[in-house]
Amino acid sequence: MKIITKVLFTATVATVAATGINAQTPEDPAAVNFDPAEVGVIFAADQDKYFEVLRDANGKPASDWTTPVWGQKTVISADECKGGASALRIDGLDFLPLQFPSTLSLAQWRYLHVDMWAAADDQVCFKLQNWWPGEAYVSDIYNLKGGEWTSIDIDMEDPANFQWSEVKTDPETQEKYTNKGVNVLQIAGEKIPNDFQHAPVIYMTNIIAHNSGAGAGVANITVENELSGKIFNVFGIEVDENYKGLVIRNGKKYIQQ
Repeated sequence: MKIITKVLFTATVATVAATGINAQTPEDPAAVNFDPAEVGVIFAADQDKYFEVLRDANGKPASDWTTPVWGQKTVISADECKGGASALRIDGLDFLPLQFPSTLSLAQWRYLHVDMWAAADDQVCFKLQNWWPGEAYVSDIYNLKGGEWTSIDIDMEDPANFQWSEVKTDPETQEKYTNKGVNVLQIAGEKIPNDFQHAPVIYMTNIIAHNSGAGAGVANITVENELSGKIFNVFGIEVDENYKGLVIRNGKKYIQQ
């Protein structure tokens, strides 16, 4: 059954009043050029062209996500750009987890495309988490230029960031493949401290898995991790080598004694 994404996620997002400084709406992003038959759509700006949504292990559409409460202050809402393109508006970002109904397999695709717009210069990263077998991988940090759309293509086979371990067997061909199972797609946090001063308003759209190569959307702008080598505690506060306990460095957890 074909699913239209714009009618599926409205029950899981909050409505935010656009007032004061937050009343900022971008122009439509540049159109993506993917073949709808060859991609896995989670959310799309053009929902007439990309109307069929990727389904999870239980057959439910990926767009039917929820936002679990893990202490974040972020609010996400359904919105449109000035030209009518569908988008998700993010207010007060510290970190934002989107939890799918069940495991979402991205095994067919190498890249995860995301278009993002921020009201001011910003930085984001993405975590892909699988509850079983307990995998959680974090992308590089990407720079967002204030007032402009940024096109991101996350290489899910980059060995520096992703080492998928869940292997499954195709029941028809008996060939083994890496599942790339995802239960949660998280925006920000992890490599970026939770108290990082993000732009007050961020828009996100065109969350699409594909094999067209990095930069297939508009322009991939992966940047060096400006927080590389810095140490943070589990609350996202920067600490030094004298701090005792669980710490995070370069996206990985360690115990300092």
